[in-house]
Amino acid sequence: MGSGSPPPYSLAWWRSRHKALSARRRRVDAELDAPIASTIADPGDDPEVALQKKNRGELLRNSLASLSPEHGEVIDLVYYHGKSVKEVADIVGVGEATVKTRMFYARKKLADVCTEN
Repeated sequence: MGSGSPPPYSLAWWRSRHKALSARRRRVDAELDAPIASTIADPGDDPEVALQKKNRGELLRNSLASLSPEHGEVIDLVYYHGKSVKEVADIVGVGEATVKTRMFYARKKLADVCTEN
């Protein structure tokens, strides 16, 4: 070997890399036939599940609308805006215990309204 040629292990590595890349380029994805395709689960919701989700969302919106403004504000800040009890207390201008009490009664009211429907 001359002083300008690469070491033999380096040349072997490059050859194997080239072979692997060439083989990868030649590989064609296999097409699905009917028996295989039927065994793959559909990730989408079926119509019944979609309707249940829609009904659940509608029920929740109606239930939230039935809350008092104070309770609705606390639920909105905690669950939809991700605020902590302390942050909600600062925003609303009440104590943390009051926020916890409002959350308790709001959740209780939501549960009652949801079980009625």
